[in-house]
Amino acid sequence: MASKISEVLKGVITADSKRVKIIVAIGLVGIVLIFASSMLDSTEKNKTQDNDTLSYEEYTNQMENKLIKILSSIEGAGECRVMITLENTTESVYATDVEEKNDSNTSNHKDEYVIYDSDKGETPVLIKEYLPKVQGVTVVCTGGDNTAVREKIIQSVTSLFNIPSNRVSVSKIKS
Repeated sequence: MASKISEVLKGVITADSKRVKIIVAIGLVGIVLIFASSMLDSTEKNKTQDNDTLSYEEYTNQMENKLIKILSSIEGAGECRVMITLENTTESVYATDVEEKNDSNTSNHKDEYVIYDSDKGETPVLIKEYLPKVQGVTVVCTGGDNTAVREKIIQSVTSLFNIPSNRVSVSKIKS
C-alpha cells in the first residue's frame, strides 16, 4: 500500500513539477494568511484591553455627549450644551489576602494584594470598579427660557442620574 502511494506521488512530481510548485505556493500563502490573521487578532485584543479604563475627563466627556444627544431630542430644547460635575474619580477594589496571627501577647495583621501574571506584567486582581457619581448638571439650550421645556429637561436629567432637581440648572443660550 505504501509503495503504491509513493509511486503515485513520484508520478505526480515527475509528470508535472509545475503543478507541484503551484500547490506548494498556495500552501505557503495559506500559512502566511493564517499567521497574519492571528497577529491582527492579538493587536485588536490589546487595543480593547487598553481602552477599558477611561480617564476622568474622557468619562465626563462621554457622559456629556450622550446627554446632549438625549436633551437635544426633547421638543423645544434645540441646541444644547451640557456640563456635568462628578463627586469623585473612579474607585477600584482589588482582591487582598489577609493573614492574621494571634499569639497570647501579640497579634499581627497582614494584607497583601492578590497578583497574577498578564501580558503587561504582574497585575492585581480587580474585584469591583465604582464609577464616579454625578454631583450636578448644567444645561444651556435655546429653549431654556420655556418653562415646559425646562421641566422636561430637569425631569430627564434627575431620572437619568438619580440626583435631586436642585442639582440641575437649565438656562437659555445667550443669543
